[in-house]
Amino acid sequence: MIGKLRRRRSYWISVFLVFLPLLLLTLGVGVRLLPAAERLTSAHSALNILTVPLWLAKEKGFFLKHGLEVESIYIPSGTLAVQALLSGDIRIALVAGSPVVNANLRGAPVRIIAGNTNFYPSAFFSTPDIKDPLDLRGKKIAVTRVGSSSYVATVILLSKFGLEEGKDYTIVQLGSTQNRLVALTKGMIQGTTLSAPESVMATDAGMKALIPASEMKKLGVAIQHQAIAVTEKFLRESRSRVKSFLMGYLEGVREVYRSKEATVQVLGKYTRIADQQILSRSYDESYEVIDKEGTLIEEGIQVILRELGKTDPRAVKAQPGQFFDRSLIEELSREGFIKALWSR
Repeated sequence: MIGKLRRRRSYWISVFLVFLPLLLLTLGVGVRLLPAAERLTSAHSALNILTVPLWLAKEKGFFLKHGLEVESIYIPSGTLAVQALLSGDIRIALVAGSPVVNANLRGAPVRIIAGNTNFYPSAFFSTPDIKDPLDLRGKKIAVTRVGSSSYVATVILLSKFGLEEGKDYTIVQLGSTQNRLVALTKGMIQGTTLSAPESVMATDAGMKALIPASEMKKLGVAIQHQAIAVTEKFLRESRSRVKSFLMGYLEGVREVYRSKEATVQVLGKYTRIADQQILSRSYDESYEVIDKEGTLIEEGIQVILRELGKTDPRAVKAQPGQFFDRSLIEELSREGFIKALWSR
């Protein structure tokens, strides 16, 4: 008897579900089915606060809001991230400007479509025994990779003090900021640039902020530090997806400025740092270096070209604008999307 009642109930439920859409249409109730989100693979080359807009866009559902399901992969080198971009393994990358410029000069069809950080925001840290930049003579200085943003910025910075790579100091390629922090605190190197939260951790470990981040602009270390890049082919063939990505990302930027709490929470999750004091100080130190509107500034590219031009004649002839595609950022500005973000 019970089995028969269950079968009848299942039957009527099935009938109800079949006829419900017809009933709603008869009553004039519109039914809008949300389209499935399109998958998109991106990459980021840093585990610090500069990447938080990307993480927030995912965590807060901003990408989904614009029809994308974004998976972001950590590749601890801008050069390697650009290689993955060109191979098609990823579609969009948040990377340093230098490897994009390098690849483009060699004929790779890759462009920067939005700026994340348009000057070098990281302090130069040294071991406590270094009292002056000139004390770095004969010492080991770490960068991510030769050709990376950290490399170009470091060479430019130390040249301001009359120090020449290869002659006065040795460059060591150690990859991520985390690797360089460990090497510095263990005395394996004597200097490197560090961004938050590693800069905060370096201070707590007794390392010296030999050249504070606030001095970088004064010393003329303007550079396209972090930017969003895509291949020309993907931009041409999937323009609407790239635009949706930028919309989600820019909402993530706004969230960084609007909510310290959300930013600190996400930064801790993705960097696996539990110390709330370090996370809070990291936010206070660095969040304002993230460009609010994805602005593209040619000065930062010109600095990279000037440095590369010392060994690459192609850089001497290149124009900064050739590495940009401003069309989507300009389109979002014309449509009022960017202005609306910051007016509510």
